[in-house]
Amino acid sequence: MTTINDIARRVEEADSARSARRTKAAQLVGELAHERVEVVQRLADIDQQIGDAIVGNGDVIAVDELARFTGVSAADLAQILNSRKHSRGRRKKITAGSPPGRMGLDRKPEVPEPHKLADSAEDDSSALKEIGTP
Repeated sequence: MTTINDIARRVEEADSARSARRTKAAQLVGELAHERVEVVQRLADIDQQIGDAIVGNGDVIAVDELARFTGVSAADLAQILNSRKHSRGRRKKITAGSPPGRMGLDRKPEVPEPHKLADSAEDDSSALKEIGTP
């Protein structure tokens, strides 16, 4: 008959082989995923450089000409150009005559309070006339 210690040993042996395979699989996937991130980043950097070169030289050569000379399709060049990050210009300084921009989170818009009706009968009648009630 199998003892409790034999059962524990068998389970441990089976689990250790499986655990070793799981560890190797996780390490391989992790290494490849990190390598992929680096390659994708490098590709994005190259695409940015290509896009910058196209834009920077757009006054002397068009995308169609670049495609013809380089053998890279115009569609591929256009896709690279459209996916590149645009450089941001400087923000304009707000002057006194400028329209208001975004409001701060702690500020509330200025909304005039509705007119409060007085208790006098004259005010009540004028208010009723304004809303169309005789």
